[in-house]
Formats: sequence, structure tokens, C-alpha cells
Amino acid sequence: MKKLLVFVYGTLRKGGSNDHYLNEAVCVEQKCFTEGQLYDTGCGYPALIVEKGKWVTGELYEVTPDELNRLDGLEDYEENGSNNLYDRIIAKIRTLNGEVEALLYIMKKKEMHFLPISENDWLKYLNT
Repeated sequence: MKKLLVFVYGTLRKGGSNDHYLNEAVCVEQKCFTEGQLYDTGCGYPALIVEKGKWVTGELYEVTPDELNRLDGLEDYEENGSNNLYDRIIAKIRTLNGEVEALLYIMKKKEMHFLPISENDWLKYLNT
């Protein structure tokens, strides 16, 4: 069965409110980074907007196509869907062993009420 890499940065991280979605997945990197800026949406989850020169902290998981479908459901993502809240892209992820490419859910557009998360780490932000 084909395995896919997914970078998670918010509620799907270990200790996050949706981490149970990845119970069966293999965590390949507990701390890695992708370019972007995290925002607090005010709805209990963050939004990632791709932005050069800033680095978001997250985790890297190896998932099956079925697990990816469950993540798509959580994120209300449909391939080529016009009403998606998120886009799913392939992004470069920095790990301790170099760069890899992984799937990443990014917010389609930043809303005015979003608050930037200065440290770009959702779990750290929740614990401050």
C-alpha cells in the first residue's frame, strides 16, 4: 500500500484536539518546519498562510490513502472543490536530515480577524 507524507501544524499534532486522527499513522519527524505564517482563526484551530522567510513548526506523518481521506474529511477538503476552506498542496519540509516534500493543508485566504501567532507553533501558543 502506498504511503504519503503529511505535514501537520495544528490540532492534528500530538497533544492537539484532533491527534486521534493520526493514531494509526507513523510519525516520521516529531519536529520539522515549513515556510509560512500561522494565524489563530478564533475557532479553535490555526490557519497556515505560505509566507517566505518564516518557519512554522510541525510534525511529519506517513499516512495511507484511507488515512488521507479521513484527514480530507476533517479539513472539509475536496479535490478541485470550489468551497474548500483549505487547499492541499505539496510543500518543502525541513527536517533534521534535510528537505522532503509532503502534503500540507493551507488556508485559502486570510481573514481580517485572524491573529498572527508570533512563534509559529500552535501547541506552544496554546500553552502560553
